Amino acid sequence: MHQPIRRTKPIVYRITMATPIGARHGKLRLQREEGQLCGTLELLSHIEPVSGWVDAQGQCTLRGQLVTLMQTIPYTATGHITDTAVELSLRGDRHVFPITGDVLAESEEQP
Repeated sequence: MHQPIRRTKPIVYRITMATPIGARHGKLRLQREEGQLCGTLELLSHIEPVSGWVDAQGQCTLRGQLVTLMQTIPYTATGHITDTAVELSLRGDRHVFPITGDVLAESEEQP
């Protein structure tokens, strides 16, 4: 098992969210400061702020909003995050969407 997230430098994860109409790909950028997480979720052609917390074992909770073509959905995502990978369950008002991802190499990140 990987170590929990420890870096304070922002980490960018390449993520996939499973939906009833297929996989959706994006990026999750997070920075940790004393157990607090903040960053952005880039998904469905939108970039939205996220915030939350992570404990010493990597268990985390994030809150934000998911913007679709039809609506804006407030969510809470819970799961596990490390320096190399993320696994979340994003819970909106009616659905739960699994998200998985791994760290995006710095050479792959576009400005």
